[in-house]
Amino acid sequence: MSSFKFNNERKRYIQIAKGWKRPTWAPLKRNFLRTPGYPGARLLNTQTEMRVLSIPVGIIVPDEADLEMLKEEIASWLITDQPVELIFDVEPNRTYLAVVDDSFDPDEFVTLGIGTLKFICPMPYKLGPIQNKTLAIENSDLKSNFINKGSVESNPIIDITVGAKSPFLDVWNGLEYFRLGYPVPVQTVVVSKEERILWDEMTDLTKWTPYTQKIGYIQPAGSFKVWQGYVFYAEDYGNGTAWHGPVMTRAIPQDATDFILDCQFTLQSTSVGQMGSVAVFLLGDNDEVMTMLDLTDYYNTMQNINSRVGVGWMESEVNKDNYRIIESTGGIREGSFNDFRGHLSMKREGNKWSAKVSKYRANTEIDNDTELDYWIDISNTSKYTSMKPKKIAVAVTKYGNNDAMEVAFIEDVKFYKINHFDKDVTPYIFDIGDKIQIDTERSLVTINGTNAIALKDIFSSFPVIKRGKNEVIIRPANVGIAKLTYRERFR
Repeated sequence: MSSFKFNNERKRYIQIAKGWKRPTWAPLKRNFLRTPGYPGARLLNTQTEMRVLSIPVGIIVPDEADLEMLKEEIASWLITDQPVELIFDVEPNRTYLAVVDDSFDPDEFVTLGIGTLKFICPMPYKLGPIQNKTLAIENSDLKSNFINKGSVESNPIIDITVGAKSPFLDVWNGLEYFRLGYPVPVQTVVVSKEERILWDEMTDLTKWTPYTQKIGYIQPAGSFKVWQGYVFYAEDYGNGTAWHGPVMTRAIPQDATDFILDCQFTLQSTSVGQMGSVAVFLLGDNDEVMTMLDLTDYYNTMQNINSRVGVGWMESEVNKDNYRIIESTGGIREGSFNDFRGHLSMKREGNKWSAKVSKYRANTEIDNDTELDYWIDISNTSKYTSMKPKKIAVAVTKYGNNDAMEVAFIEDVKFYKINHFDKDVTPYIFDIGDKIQIDTERSLVTINGTNAIALKDIFSSFPVIKRGKNEVIIRPANVGIAKLTYRERFR
């Protein structure tokens, strides 16, 4: 007797009954148009319906097993919120994405020892192994030639690490194309509207200077260390009765009237008693806090991470008009930003301040749970609306004698100068080091995790991997390192 793996787990005591045959292909529905005077009908289209797998199974109850515990174990295994992988022993190179039907009764199944599991596959196709292609220069094109052996087209994910600025990006496969931005003639002036003047991947402490004065709500103490070569974390928090931990600063290399500050953080706890924060500040004249981005868990009785993006710092202000919290998730999205990995940003353009907080989708660097807000300082009541930032400060803290957060990382800091031009020019749409992802299944294109669908040519289509021969070409050819991932799909 054979069995199956579901949700990356196999139960050795569950076996598939002999004689069961899987459907050869997903059910099809033909739609016809019948008209008077025309013999038969015209075939309009063919729809592929959901695939339903009704599997007769038997259960071999382990000796001295607690039946109630066994029911709970089976229910926990089979009942999922989303479709997950289903792989049969007799067909190990094919994967279904399935959920169990809600008619499943673990009580009856365990009591009788036999039953039928009905799996529903909303996406009806079987999937082959993951295919990875790295595009390479061939005859002046960045391309990959390959054959899709599946019986239907597949939806790829294309990842590009940018090696050269460009005002456009094309992905071609035969006569079909996907486009961001637009190609320009050689005489066109191309400029950087959002010019990245500082990018620190937090690999080297020597670029930063220890800071000893109180900054915002934080009393500097302790020291930073680089973890595994790519993030800052607090090696030592020092001593303090309130929020305390290491703080370091770095000078901004150019003056910027309008700017964007974007920072990537991770903040996670494993128990309710842990309290801590990660924070980045923009400092202006006399090291005044003109912008604050932070994530804080300030409860020692629950796990609840709150994000804040603001102008100024309240406790240091005599004139409270200088201070404004633009975005705060506290009490609004309680608990949704726990186990946070994502990025916070502040943009100032003219007298408009725009804040963004985005938590990444699990195991990606793609924005998922996002909060946006803005404040227009109509009367220029805040002195920070006209102040130019001089330094960036980073901090990781804990509160008093409470346990520190399990993970508190500052992973990436970017600062952009927003340029303005008097004449009509074309902007670059991405910069060296940016990460672009094109996800056809989700109809989503992102640059550094942020949705970039507004840049898409409305007449272009998300790329697909056709059945049979494919020649995928990405332009411009010097755009960078491009990788394509897909799974062959079978009826």
